Amino acid sequence: MKLITIDIGNSTVDLVLWEGNQRKWFKKLSHKEFERLEPMNICGIAVSVKPSFNETLLKRFPKVRFLEKEHIPVEIAYKTSHTLGIDRVLLAFSAVEFYGKDVILISAGTALVIDLIFEGNFYGGFITLGVSKKLKALSEMTEGIPEFLPKKLNLSIGRSTEECVVGGVIKESEVFLKEVIDNWKKEYKRDFKVVITGGEGELFEDLGVYDKFLIHKGLKRLFDANLGI
Repeated sequence: MKLITIDIGNSTVDLVLWEGNQRKWFKKLSHKEFERLEPMNICGIAVSVKPSFNETLLKRFPKVRFLEKEHIPVEIAYKTSHTLGIDRVLLAFSAVEFYGKDVILISAGTALVIDLIFEGNFYGGFITLGVSKKLKALSEMTEGIPEFLPKKLNLSIGRSTEECVVGGVIKESEVFLKEVIDNWKKEYKRDFKVVITGGEGELFEDLGVYDKFLIHKGLKRLFDANLGI
């Protein structure tokens, strides 16, 4: 059976086509690129943090259904669960399903998010701006810095403008992530599994296990379980 899983983010739309348990292809498209897709009559499941784009998706994938938070069986220990983004809830479920009940989850994209799953409960975490958006902001707010693309840099000092800017933004994010990870391990006295996902997750893969398709694996598992979706 063919199935499509779709992740509508603030900047891009990610699609995975499955045949059985095998991924046949993966596409990462801008919203404008997605709008140029030909309609596909295929069953699927989608998660969206951009509700204004949902109608556009249904015009191209009319048999896709949207996941809601009540479809996701994960324990939430969060003060304002009504404002909690569905993407964070789905990733928490996916982390528990595939990596266990004690996970520190890093999602790197438009936002850089680090969340704690402790004994199977989603506790919360921290959110800051993602690497690409920080680089874009630096370029827009200064005359002398062009807009650089994020890439992995293994260096102790930047010796070009690109190395200084890109290296500085990435190291700033790494320091933030490492401090949070260390603090949570000490406070909760657990050797948490660190899992990294998201479009910029490769930048931080040295911190733990990088799982590019984590959210899609969670979507597929929920679809297969037919949890009222």
